[in-house]
Amino acid sequence: MIIVMGTIKAAAAEIDRLYDALAEQMAATHAEDGCELYVFSRDVTNPDCLLISERWRDGDALAAHGKSPHMAVFNRAIGTAKIESVSVKAYDVSAVRNLIGD
Repeated sequence: MIIVMGTIKAAAAEIDRLYDALAEQMAATHAEDGCELYVFSRDVTNPDCLLISERWRDGDALAAHGKSPHMAVFNRAIGTAKIESVSVKAYDVSAVRNLIGD
């Protein structure tokens, strides 16, 4: 399993402007083989910070995602935004334990 976590810090109102592109990217990615979770959310303490959370069956699924047509469309949309910083990291996970809930 691969976990991807990241942040995109944008100039004021940029995340609002990108809302449709973010929603379309989430919907298209959820349909991909191997996608177990793909979510964009806002940091409640900083509305100009987008949080990225992804879970993939394996590295091949994540690699295919990176080559998908909708990823290219999304990258073009993000390329038009005033971005202050980006940090996205992938983690190979060998074990999972339940902390709370299902």
